[in-house]
Amino acid sequence: MKKNNLFLIFLFLTFKFFAQEITAIDIHSTYLNEIKVVKIFIPEGYEESRQRYPLTLVIDSETLFDSYVADAKLFSKNKAVPKQIILGITHFATSNKSRDYGFNVLNSFPHENSMNTLNFIKEELIPRIKNDYRIAYFKTVVANDLSANFINYFIFDNKPVFSGYISINPELAPDMPDYMKRYATQIKGDDTYYYMSHGNNTEKKKLEVINATDVGLIGVSNVYFNYRFENFKKTNNLISTPQAIASAMEFVYSMYSPIDDEEFEKNISYLSPLAAMEYLQYKYENIEYLFGERIPIRQEDFVRLESIVIDEEDGEHLLEYGELALKVHPTSPLGNYYNGQFYEKSKEYDEALLAYKKGYAKIPESSPKSIGYFMNIKRVLSLQKLEQEALNEPMSEEELEEDSLEEEETSQENEETPEETETANE
Repeated sequence: MKKNNLFLIFLFLTFKFFAQEITAIDIHSTYLNEIKVVKIFIPEGYEESRQRYPLTLVIDSETLFDSYVADAKLFSKNKAVPKQIILGITHFATSNKSRDYGFNVLNSFPHENSMNTLNFIKEELIPRIKNDYRIAYFKTVVANDLSANFINYFIFDNKPVFSGYISINPELAPDMPDYMKRYATQIKGDDTYYYMSHGNNTEKKKLEVINATDVGLIGVSNVYFNYRFENFKKTNNLISTPQAIASAMEFVYSMYSPIDDEEFEKNISYLSPLAAMEYLQYKYENIEYLFGERIPIRQEDFVRLESIVIDEEDGEHLLEYGELALKVHPTSPLGNYYNGQFYEKSKEYDEALLAYKKGYAKIPESSPKSIGYFMNIKRVLSLQKLEQEALNEPMSEEELEEDSLEEEETSQENEETPEETETANE
């Protein structure tokens, strides 16, 4: 009984602390001529920091908000995505969703009321939140079913307010495949991330439009448009929703997370060493620009690109790479290792040995990495020894004979005949 009471107290405190992170505000919309209730999730550490945070708008708050917030907290704790300020638009029980988020059946564009909702979000809600909170450049919108069709209309603007789109089990307008392909092709200036998914119990008519939209978006050739589609064949729409949220979040914030195989193959693998280094620095400058967070280049990203810098162009840029790593991580042996590699490739063994020794001194003796790193020192000492033995090795009889002949030929060439000397004096 006592254990049950302790569990109930813990559960109550957990919900209490979670609730303390979420507040609700009423926003009167002149476009909609009504009050909209908006939930706001503020990430931990917001009050103590000065940084800006990316904004996410969850339109279907009743079904998506809690799942999205839970994943955002978990992922940001593990540095996979940035901390976010998350909004949730709540629908009244009596409200008609098609009234606020529907479309004109004749042309698949927003009807008058849904245009008012678009304007409410773009001109009233987002400016209000930007005025009250520190908001970064990157903004994402999340929705499902009919609302997932609605969020596509933001892409139709010349300068869309959102950079990330998460469309879950969408109920798309008939002409949306053509519209999405056209407008996705025209996106320029900033990267746009578009995610769409559905489960296995999607109605046939809806599925046909989803598949047509997918085919069109796959064919879009635009470096600024990034697209991912998932069909959860083994789970229904309800169960696949949290799966989709997690997968979408990983995709939309892929520029923030460490470099994975997909990013490496798509953007880096074909680059020269110098271009790869520039990409690495650009990635982290872009993270600060998009997500408002200044973070140092991760050591794992240095390691991810090192094969290009070490193997290509005879390691010509290794010293620059090492100095960059030392600048970002001065207490790490990583930069010393790259410097050592540069000098070792150049057969400057004294400098290589010094670089490796500096790096080795930064590793605790108890660390399992110390033995592996010491092998660099051992290898260079062996190379030094071989080089010294080669310099001190006595010449063979054949080498002595060849050397004597070369000296004799040189002496003969330098001798001047009397006639030549007399001519020269004249």
